[in-house]
Amino acid sequence: MKRPDITLILFLMVASFSTKTYAYEIAVENADGVTIYYDYINFGRELSVTYRTTSYNSYTGSVVIPTEVVYQGETLKVTEIGDYAFSGSTGLTLIEIPSSVTSIGDYALEGCTGLTSINIPSSVTSIGMSTFYNCTSLTKVVVPDIVSWCSISFSHYPSNPLYYAHHLYSDDNTEITELVIPDGVNSIGSGAFYGCTELTSIEIPNSVASIGDWAFQGCTGLTVIEIPSSVTSIGSIAFSDCTGLTSINIPNSVTSIGNYAFMECTGLTSINIPSSVTSIGNSAFWKCTGLTSINIPNSVTSIGNYAFMECTGLTSINIP
Repeated sequence: MKRPDITLILFLMVASFSTKTYAYEIAVENADGVTIYYDYINFGRELSVTYRTTSYNSYTGSVVIPTEVVYQGETLKVTEIGDYAFSGSTGLTLIEIPSSVTSIGDYALEGCTGLTSINIPSSVTSIGMSTFYNCTSLTKVVVPDIVSWCSISFSHYPSNPLYYAHHLYSDDNTEITELVIPDGVNSIGSGAFYGCTELTSIEIPNSVASIGDWAFQGCTGLTVIEIPSSVTSIGSIAFSDCTGLTSINIPNSVTSIGNYAFMECTGLTSINIPSSVTSIGNSAFWKCTGLTSINIPNSVTSIGNYAFMECTGLTSINIP
């Protein structure tokens, strides 16, 4: 018996649009005896991992997602972890994501409180809204490829497992504390290293042109960072709450400093704003209590609301 044809699949999608997310289409038992539930995607040519019932909590113990599944004589590739797939599975302790998966959906692992580590393969390009929300036991995120990690699209703070884990590891099980971003990376994506408190230094190559929103927010262990002259923009909240930073040199290539970019960097005692900068965003240096003086160059034409609010240590400021 063959899998449902495209016409039937489209009919079912339309007929059950409002309830589609509440049913799995096939269930296949792995060689280890664990049953995984799937939906057909891409017109029935591929599979998305889903859940068993509307109450979620469909999985327990260790789950190894296969690269492909043989079902009724058909071989189908597993390319997605769907919305809510493992949501509420408090008994899930380990999940292995194969290199065939390219996206992880909204709330896919939400509430998996027993999960302690996660390996994100380099094939993954997007992670949905609140994917790891309430994964409170996570302490380890393994990233085989930093280049791919920098380009992942994170929808929201808890989309990134580092939100809880704080510890980043390479695939040889070595914790990364001194991060070297490989040459060839053009941008550091939004939220890429959010909450990675164990990072102490970051080396950014000259190929990077932009640092995304909240890219290093909450990296409290970060003491040293060199921003290369290739960077033209620093995103909103990019270094917010990096309380360990004492100084930072912004290169002449940067034209804008985003909203909240260095908010609550309480250890920051000095900062150089180059003559290339034309705008300083809202609350950019809010609560940088360690700053004692600042020089704003002639190039700056706008300073956002509350840019230096609660900078209680400031004794002098030069405004052109």
